[in-house]
Amino acid sequence: MDPEKIKLQTDNSEIPWVSFCMSTYKRPDILSKQIEGLLKQSFKNFNIIISDNDPEESGRSVVNSFNDDRLIYYANSENLGMVKSFNQSILKAVSEFIVMVTDDDPVSPEMLEELFNLHKKYPGFHFYGGIQRPFNKPGTIEILPKEDFVFEILHPKKSKNILWSGCIIHRKSIIEKGGFPDYGSPHLADHLMIINSASETGGVIVNKQFSSLSHHDGNFSKKNFEMYYIGCKEFYSWIFSKYPSEYYIKYGCNSLKLHLYHWFIGVIFNLKNYYTFSYKSNTTLAQIEQLSKEIMKLHFMKGVRLRFLIKNFIYKVKAFAFNTFKLKF
Repeated sequence: MDPEKIKLQTDNSEIPWVSFCMSTYKRPDILSKQIEGLLKQSFKNFNIIISDNDPEESGRSVVNSFNDDRLIYYANSENLGMVKSFNQSILKAVSEFIVMVTDDDPVSPEMLEELFNLHKKYPGFHFYGGIQRPFNKPGTIEILPKEDFVFEILHPKKSKNILWSGCIIHRKSIIEKGGFPDYGSPHLADHLMIINSASETGGVIVNKQFSSLSHHDGNFSKKNFEMYYIGCKEFYSWIFSKYPSEYYIKYGCNSLKLHLYHWFIGVIFNLKNYYTFSYKSNTTLAQIEQLSKEIMKLHFMKGVRLRFLIKNFIYKVKAFAFNTFKLKF
């Protein structure tokens, strides 16, 4: 199927308004479930661009089984890795906006309709998204200028559950900025892509969660631990070098550091809990412990050490109770 010749029967539009850009690799069952969910969108003027990192094209039969012209499938000649594969899907899209989505994270069926209406009401922005904003009422709409966007998105008490799959991004503008940032790790690069998308126009946010993370044994985050260190280091370096400090430091508060502290505590103890309570592996726990030490050696991560010690004490108490008394957590 040629993306230049897409015909959407729903509204006679030659080019879709938005594209789901996806990468997949040898997970046909998961891919099938995700496609089935995405096709339930109440807004119909979209397509799904699938970049398959499997040269054997294990995803092709899944796509063909739906018999839907909105599914555009490409198989890479080799495994490009997650970041390059995602960027391939962006380059293959022809729509005005894109949604970056994994092959396993569910999206609510009303998302595109609500974001399309938001775009119509507040035109001219390169970012529209649903993000939880704890200090606002559900459904509150905010227009964030570019000078405030970085601070508001990065501050962990102001924005929670930042997922690119719940946002639409202007395709051409993000391509000009390099697409999905390729700094050697996918970790935190999704957050950076959101920030980059609003660097010229700012963005419009509705206080609502449109998507969620799917947790299973096949998650990329359950392994490739060295990628966490690279992601943390490079994310900080990118923001520090590309954005004025007043974009992320306001009222004496450094939201960039706070964001990384919050991220670090979350990922480390999610990993520790998984390899303690769900899938016991002392070898892997030792690797996670070493990873945490290496990340805390980074000069900008010194402020997280006390939080880590407190959280680690709680974790050890739980682990002791679990191993000694078989209590469940």
